[in-house]
Amino acid sequence: MVPPVANRGMGHGPVYATRVGQASVVLLNGVFGDPLLRVRLRDQRRSLLFDLGEATRLSGKAAHQISDVFISHAHIDHIAGFLRLLRLRIGVIHPCRIYGPPGLSANIKGLVDGILWDRVGLRGPVFEVSEIRGDTISTNRVQAGVGVVEPLGEKQIDDGIVLEEGLFAIRATMLDHKTPVIAYSFEQPETLNIRKEKLVELSLAPGKWLGDLKVKILRGEMDAMITPPGAKARTAKELADDLVLRAPGCKMVYATDLGDTPQNRERLISLANGADLLFLESVFTQADMARASATQHLTARACGQIAQAAKVKRLAPFHFSRRYENAPEQVMAEVREEFPTVMAGRDLP
Repeated sequence: MVPPVANRGMGHGPVYATRVGQASVVLLNGVFGDPLLRVRLRDQRRSLLFDLGEATRLSGKAAHQISDVFISHAHIDHIAGFLRLLRLRIGVIHPCRIYGPPGLSANIKGLVDGILWDRVGLRGPVFEVSEIRGDTISTNRVQAGVGVVEPLGEKQIDDGIVLEEGLFAIRATMLDHKTPVIAYSFEQPETLNIRKEKLVELSLAPGKWLGDLKVKILRGEMDAMITPPGAKARTAKELADDLVLRAPGCKMVYATDLGDTPQNRERLISLANGADLLFLESVFTQADMARASATQHLTARACGQIAQAAKVKRLAPFHFSRRYENAPEQVMAEVREEFPTVMAGRDLP
């Protein structure tokens, strides 16, 4: 958590928006606001969230499409937006999966139980909360109006991977902030792009079926039958040959709220090694290093040094202290002294 500063104001500072592989990525609250990173999977009508700070910028439509939320830790500026997500998901039947450090199930249950659910019956929003504990992950079901946590089991984690699907995998590592904090890597093994001109040529309408096609291709299920709307069924291989351009995979890493310790650096550099994009906190300037050390946050210099050591392609520093709200370039300048390839806001077309 960033220490409070008087006269914070309402500005959120620069907002990052970009593309990583087959996903659109937006830091919704900017570099000064609560951490909230939305990753929208194109062709999937599906989104992932990394942290869940203040969420007034999260629309109802977006909330309905969120399948998974990855929480670094449960300080208020990383989880306060859960109440908005909870409200927006009333009436949504399918569960939302939430991942985070030990104790997260109790945090989510406490937030849910703070609401009176006397009229929801068994139709309240459902959350499957997975707590990452070293080499294992345990999952509990929390449902509004039910009042009890239902254990769903525990499983081993292989090579840090907490979620693996056809289009992507999520890898996690534990860091220290005087409390356990999770850093995450969003990894796509291969990027599949749809040739839009071929869709037009073949009179095929875009839609969810394109996402299904990509999943089949990445899983190697090339004989699976896919039926585009208003067209005859074809194999995934036939459609891939006509429509799909393949490109190398990609990796995006998200990390915030960690002390500048050798162990934290080693673990984060290993996770972020060679990443296409690294979202990394840059809370204080070097002049405030004593405050950074006392609160277990990174300085701008440390942020740049970690990006350099990890050999990432692009860096998106964020989670700036509000004390620099009128001079964000001061933080950015110190980051660039160590790592020059820093994002400059939006680069979406």
